[in-house]
Amino acid sequence: MKPRLLLLVPTSTYRAEAFVRAAKRLPVELSIASETPSSLEHLDPVSLPVLDFANPSRAAYHARAFAAAHPVDAVVAVDDRATLAAAVIAEALGLPHNTPDAVRAALNKHLGRLRMRAAGLPVPDFRLVPVASPEDALPGLTFPSVLKPLAMAASRGVVRVDHPAALLDTCRRLAPMVAAESPAYDAVARENLLVESFVPGWEVAVEALVTDGVVHVMAIFDKPDPLEGPFFPETMYVTPSRHPQAVQAGIVEMTQRAVAAIGITHGPVHVELRGHGDTVVPIEVHARSIGGLCSRVLRFDDGRTLEDVILQHAIGILGTPPPPPGHAAGVWMMQSPRRGVFVDMRGTAAASEIPGIEEIVVSVRPGQRLEPLPEGFLYMGFIFARAADPHAVESALRAAHARLDPLVDDAESVAV
Repeated sequence: MKPRLLLLVPTSTYRAEAFVRAAKRLPVELSIASETPSSLEHLDPVSLPVLDFANPSRAAYHARAFAAAHPVDAVVAVDDRATLAAAVIAEALGLPHNTPDAVRAALNKHLGRLRMRAAGLPVPDFRLVPVASPEDALPGLTFPSVLKPLAMAASRGVVRVDHPAALLDTCRRLAPMVAAESPAYDAVARENLLVESFVPGWEVAVEALVTDGVVHVMAIFDKPDPLEGPFFPETMYVTPSRHPQAVQAGIVEMTQRAVAAIGITHGPVHVELRGHGDTVVPIEVHARSIGGLCSRVLRFDDGRTLEDVILQHAIGILGTPPPPPGHAAGVWMMQSPRRGVFVDMRGTAAASEIPGIEEIVVSVRPGQRLEPLPEGFLYMGFIFARAADPHAVESALRAAHARLDPLVDDAESVAV
């Protein structure tokens, strides 16, 4: 009998297609759980169960009932909105998993910072800021600092503040979003922001797989654009890293220490770090793989995708994780230039002609409402490039992005 893979797929994720395609390449029975019923659920309830990711205990209760009739061998969440539910479900079913407490620490930036500090990692000074009374956090606070929602990703709500008035103004700006859109199960995240000292220097992202607590790095992504604020848009990821080998070794070592501090022992991790001189500072540890459509960058030398590797690991057939790809690749994540309604992306044909550009994906629909950072979270699209070396990848991405001209209407709605 084939093993059954339970894939937790939030309805609004970018990641569904890549994981489903990878699952269909494996010798598994696939069940795709979402938090809302599919119009086809009544035709195939075994393949399309409904689980409430916002209530992990309830999700585990229903998953146990499902597994009693259809035994489950692995549970994988495709993004942050389902990682806690995946941990609680896997624990209930006796499957390999991260502890729910570790996943909570990965999802909540304050809990993560507390664990990193307790482990002796070089973290910036930090404290909670009550959104109802942000002035309470001001005594002794130094600037510049960075304000962050506790439970959001993709730089959403992350703002550099250089003086007390900026902190108070930014708290008032972010308070409605934090209250409305933080996870329902995390009252602290709905009522507080995190403020921490600004860490200068370069930034990288690490994509890795964890087995029994041991981190296997599959890629280090440089972020060539300086991230100095006031907002911190994710724009460009390029691999392999161009940092000196000694710096890369420090990045790998700090990734292992940060993952251990959070308590992640199993599955994919996406880790953000900053550095200057000989110092590498962990910023965030996520108990999931890279977001958006960015995983398309990672095509391993044997042809496997990142999702192939993650799912093979989940069902216990991976063996040794693959080494980093032998070629250079990168992605540009297109941010909305302003608030408005998306009409069209002009220049895609010209941008596609740039040597090294592999694909341009427009991921928003005409008529879709766009919001820039810090409130916004939708990418307009993604530019993918491969070339002989990372310098050529970066040049191709910059040239292609310069040829694109997003048309965003300032009106509230556009007829399409």
